[in-house]
Amino acid sequence: MPEPVTQSVSLPPDAAHAVRQSLGLGAQSALRIAFVAGPGDAVGTFDHWQKGAHDPRTPVIAYSSMFYSVADALAADVLMLVEQDRQPAAPDPRFRFIHTPRRRGRRGIGYRLDERAFTACVLRHLRDFRPDVIIVGTDAPNALIAGLPATRRVILTAHNTFWPMGRRPVSLKARLRLRAKSWALRRVDAVVNTSGECAAQVAALSGPSGTRSFTEIPQVLPDWYPETLTPAPTAERLLYLGRIEANKGVFDLLGAFDAIAADRPTLTLDIAGTGTADAPLRAAIAASPHAARITFHGQLQARDVHDRLDAADLLICPTRTDFAEGLALVVVEAAVHGVPALLSSIVPAKALLPGACVTFPADDSAALTAALRGIVDTPAEYGALCAALATKRHQFRERSGSWGSMLYRALVA
Repeated sequence: MPEPVTQSVSLPPDAAHAVRQSLGLGAQSALRIAFVAGPGDAVGTFDHWQKGAHDPRTPVIAYSSMFYSVADALAADVLMLVEQDRQPAAPDPRFRFIHTPRRRGRRGIGYRLDERAFTACVLRHLRDFRPDVIIVGTDAPNALIAGLPATRRVILTAHNTFWPMGRRPVSLKARLRLRAKSWALRRVDAVVNTSGECAAQVAALSGPSGTRSFTEIPQVLPDWYPETLTPAPTAERLLYLGRIEANKGVFDLLGAFDAIAADRPTLTLDIAGTGTADAPLRAAIAASPHAARITFHGQLQARDVHDRLDAADLLICPTRTDFAEGLALVVVEAAVHGVPALLSSIVPAKALLPGACVTFPADDSAALTAALRGIVDTPAEYGALCAALATKRHQFRERSGSWGSMLYRALVA
């Protein structure tokens, strides 16, 4: 039997009463929650949720899907401020969706004007709704967070880090930018974090404010969780899965593969994803002396992502220091399939999988090559990674650690 979508969160039977009590509301009072959603398709996820189904487009359970389940259990009235200009297929009076357009991609004065227009639009709708709780993400403009109307609780959902792990910027411009973010975060009462690194950075910026902090463990869809694993004896089928950008390290990986492939004729590399560097990557693959063993799949659907993971022996996530990685969910997806990972030192997902991944210093191509060679040439090391992974992947199906369950804890904190 498929898992009911509402079981992606773990709530006590008296959740509705407990949240109202925590917020200072009467037991029979209306509860109004506003969610400033990000760029994801929250409307499409709602269509799936209404049918009692998880959104199959995402390999992990969508945050918005978990939010709908929490709001439903709390008998809340919801305002969803979304970037999609459309409405659910079957409207529900408990969930109101309003389009708040956010133009992206411009720079300079154009960027500032776009962010100002988005902020004004969101704040206007929030003032009209008069919510008891506002949920907002770290990608919201500082002026939006700082200018949130009076409410009983502001909850920040921290999906991204503000700087690469272990490398807080020290330039004057960066310090001024972080000071503005720090000022805005004083408006926050509680935080739900995607990773321990997100939690640490939010705490570093918000200071001794008494903000309650909760960290989720990403949860995978039941259909994507193999019940049994059969690890390969050696790591021969390498996989990169993510955005195709230079700062994600995909070109560093290609160089490392070329450096060791000549003496290892059975070694292959699959690359999946899309981005602004698609064309340069195709050219680099074509120029490789081992191009016949490198496959660029482009963008994959969720089912195809898991087919690739099923076929892989080792995932490589070589993110460079000019990209602030919030967690790297692909490491979780790979772990569920029993696929260990080779990670750069700024990928926070390693904290979830001690002993089940190998790290190398970010931006160090020689270190990446050496680490990759060590795993490929040492079956015992690779086997130890697989064995450690088999004992840790269960956490990604323990719904008490889900984002929705942590959201509930933030509501009653």
